[in-house]
Amino acid sequence: MSSFEQKFRIFSNRCTEDYLIRYANKGLYKRSLKELDNGVTVDYTWNETSVSCELSEGSTCTLENTLDHWQCSCPSDQICKHVLISILYYQREHVTTDIENSSVQSETEGVTGVTQAGVTQESELVEISADQASSSIATVSRFSWMLEADLTKLIKSLSSSVIEEVLFRLRYPEAIKVLEESLLTVYLVRQNIEVSFTEEPSLAKALCKVKQTAGNIAKLEALLRYRMQQGIDDTESLNTKAFDLKFSLQTVKECRIILADMLKTGLARLPESYIAELETLAITAHSGNLPDIERSLRGIQGELQLFFNRHVRFSMPTLLNRVSKLYLALHVLEQEKASAIQQSQLIGRFRSKYYTVPELHLYGIGADAWETRSGYRGITYYFCGLDDQQIYTYSDVRATYYEDQEFSYTEHYGSYIPWLPQVTFRQFAGEEVQFNAVKVNEERRLSSGEGAKLTILPRSEVENVNLEWLVQEASSILGYDSQEVSLFSAPKEQLAMVKVSRILEHHFEPSTQDLMLTMLTEASEELVLTLPYASDWETTIKRLESGYGAAALEHFYAFVRVEQQQIVPISFLKGNTVFSLKLDLGYGRMKRLGRL
Repeated sequence: MSSFEQKFRIFSNRCTEDYLIRYANKGLYKRSLKELDNGVTVDYTWNETSVSCELSEGSTCTLENTLDHWQCSCPSDQICKHVLISILYYQREHVTTDIENSSVQSETEGVTGVTQAGVTQESELVEISADQASSSIATVSRFSWMLEADLTKLIKSLSSSVIEEVLFRLRYPEAIKVLEESLLTVYLVRQNIEVSFTEEPSLAKALCKVKQTAGNIAKLEALLRYRMQQGIDDTESLNTKAFDLKFSLQTVKECRIILADMLKTGLARLPESYIAELETLAITAHSGNLPDIERSLRGIQGELQLFFNRHVRFSMPTLLNRVSKLYLALHVLEQEKASAIQQSQLIGRFRSKYYTVPELHLYGIGADAWETRSGYRGITYYFCGLDDQQIYTYSDVRATYYEDQEFSYTEHYGSYIPWLPQVTFRQFAGEEVQFNAVKVNEERRLSSGEGAKLTILPRSEVENVNLEWLVQEASSILGYDSQEVSLFSAPKEQLAMVKVSRILEHHFEPSTQDLMLTMLTEASEELVLTLPYASDWETTIKRLESGYGAAALEHFYAFVRVEQQQIVPISFLKGNTVFSLKLDLGYGRMKRLGRL
């Protein structure tokens, strides 16, 4: 017997019915058996690293000691019945030969065995029991690599994007079922995906109906969830592999030097030409793969524009905070001592990566229109995750710092959502929905990409929805602003829900250009909500100032955001109605909210 035939015999023994069905399919396996029963035979020619198989019906195929590499004369580009027939025929011939050899040996030793049968019966029973125990241990140890193997070697061939997506998916619960036979199969229940692992320590050898990148993701996720079930957490060891960074260090140095010059010059002596210099630097940062640096530069540029225009909205603490944080980030990047994860957090991304989440049950709590000083306009729609108690958002955004770029809030609010063409964004903001296979990023922003399925559900009244995790007292909301902000993470929106008894008073403050709404909470605390003036909201603010629909509005929820020591209202909720302050006044929802 040649060296390769020995390897092929070991391989054929591993090709159990379960293994071949999972590698091909049950129908193909049964057709192969039927062909053998009808008399098909195979001739084998043994080569150094392969075997040439000639079937009696005329087909020829070449096999190795793995199903990853094979060739067949038939036109199929998938594993075919000729490959299965070649393996199954060899198994039958091999088993037959072994049985014949075993029979001859038994006849030779028969007489001796009979004479000693009574004497050795008890010892044989002990040996059989020991063999069964050894077999059981061997079965367990065949898949011990899934817990004991070096994970860095197993994932070496996988891209950083695959690992990053799997790490994201592990944040969401996923029930698994484990079946151990000739293969160890992990079933991801929500995704309805099966991954079968062989005894060979390799993700590439695992079997999965999902192919290509999605298949690699499923294989790694199944392995990691199996390890998690056994008490092994691989998150930290995978983080380094998930981040592969390339950026311009020279641009980082240039940005830091210019900011240092700005701090030395001082704001009072700073020339207006500095704004154009920042614009050039922002473009350079964009080219140097430094997206968050670019955004920070544009933010500083916006603050300086307010300063030179002597605008009432200019804030010296805000400018200092922006400059200080950017300078520190540039300094850390220039030192090149931060870990890959920390560097990625400082650099950011031009476009967020989105990952598929099997299922999301969301409850709409309002929409907010906004404009940044770095030149972006948009509307953000807020939702509560009813299963995981997290805030999810969808943002419709446009860059307006280029010429001829406009964004109409009214037009976009009345347009149709990408998932259901008959539903407008105005309706979407106040719905209860179920998403399947929707893509979500690190900040839990929803993607409008294809593939997601959206179902509109009957909306529950807000009083019957569990929002206690989001509800805050007035005193705790006011304490938000004192929280520390990490250099290595983006500042989170400070959002809260307040139970309001009624609106006590409303007036416009000319000195700060703010509309002030004084609320009495259900806990009998007074809370002042501030709606900053902007030309886009002039009509809205005038209506609220006149008390439009506010007198009849009692016992409702106020969804608010804390920013710059102010509490800004986003929406009011009561019953199954949502009223987004900046966007819904023109639709008469405020009065309808008051009648509930």
